[in-house]
Amino acid sequence: MENFEDLISISPPMSFDEICQEISEILGKDMNEVSKRVWKESLMCGANVMEDAIKFGIDFHVYNEKMERFYKESDALIFESMVTACRPEKQLIMRKVKERIENYLQDHHGEKLNILMLGEGVGSEILYLYQFYKNNANLFYFDVPGSKTFEFAMKRFKKYNVDVKLIFNYNEIPKNFFDVIVSMEVLEHLPNPIEAIKDISNFLRIGGIALITESFGAVQPNFPTHLRSNLKFEGKTPFLFLKYNLILSYFNQDPFLLFRPMEFTKTENISIIREYINLILTKPIIVSYLKGIIKRWLKREK
Repeated sequence: MENFEDLISISPPMSFDEICQEISEILGKDMNEVSKRVWKESLMCGANVMEDAIKFGIDFHVYNEKMERFYKESDALIFESMVTACRPEKQLIMRKVKERIENYLQDHHGEKLNILMLGEGVGSEILYLYQFYKNNANLFYFDVPGSKTFEFAMKRFKKYNVDVKLIFNYNEIPKNFFDVIVSMEVLEHLPNPIEAIKDISNFLRIGGIALITESFGAVQPNFPTHLRSNLKFEGKTPFLFLKYNLILSYFNQDPFLLFRPMEFTKTENISIIREYINLILTKPIIVSYLKGIIKRWLKREK
């Protein structure tokens, strides 16, 4: 693994106490309660979401009105996202995201970029990128409006004096406008990820890039908001994006973080057949595709 030394040498951007302090301060919750929940999340990713999902009585892995209510009223995703942002693997992924934005910036001669953080959660990704691109980019944020997560992110942006443009209405996201869209661990939560991929293509300008991670296959008890209906997409992501003129232009090939992230470039006048063949001939992609097929077949046999 090429990044092993990086992985073990990473220092988290926030300590345990700092995470607890910030959550307690912004949510107005008792420090002891917050500390227990952060510790629980540190031991198992998704622990708070799973616990709250049971309290809210949601149907695990099924999108319905209960799930919508959960997204708006639960604060569990705040705990999950705050802890996840400090995990070494997430920091390595964000370094790759920065590298790809840097590469795009150089190719476009340093012109000011419009970057959309789509489904960004508590704002940690914006806080990370802002320190590098506050003079080179306009940063836009969208998540579930009216949710505790959205409100938490707004308060963090204010606290850290981050100049970010908040989008409150999904239908008002401008088309053919963004140079870069970053959407991490979002698609597996959506009842119609294909429509979301189409929207990403529409939001990007020609030549713009989408930096994506997804976990279609991680339908597990500790991730109750990952939808079972999306299991059929596991291993197919590059092919799904290709349908909307988004060509896979980069993916992380480190086995530890394979495909995290993937970069898709919006292109005009492409040969779908040629690009499809290129994907099939790329070993990690076809192996992932076949693994998805086998996994789904084995689930049916049980």
